[in-house]
Amino acid sequence: MGSSTESVRVTIYGEEYSIKGDADVETTRKIAEYVSLKMEEVQNRIASRDKVKIAVLSALNIAGELFGTKEKYEQYRIQCEEIKKKAGAISKKIDENADVK
Repeated sequence: MGSSTESVRVTIYGEEYSIKGDADVETTRKIAEYVSLKMEEVQNRIASRDKVKIAVLSALNIAGELFGTKEKYEQYRIQCEEIKKKAGAISKKIDENADVK
């Protein structure tokens, strides 16, 4: 995924935006589509037309997803480190036993 210096036109919750960022064009479009979907979900749950309120609640929902993902990542990272240590210990025992013969 290379960075893009070109502007990307996207529609989020019925509003058109020109976005220029670090993500490539396709990723930018996917992100915009995701944000728009989240805003529609929030609007359907709260039955409000206040775009600022919908945007803030959507941002909170997305931030909550991000924090949850970061927490899971950290748990998996710790588990991975534990598995690496165990694998290293097993490998060491195998090597030690192989030298016994």
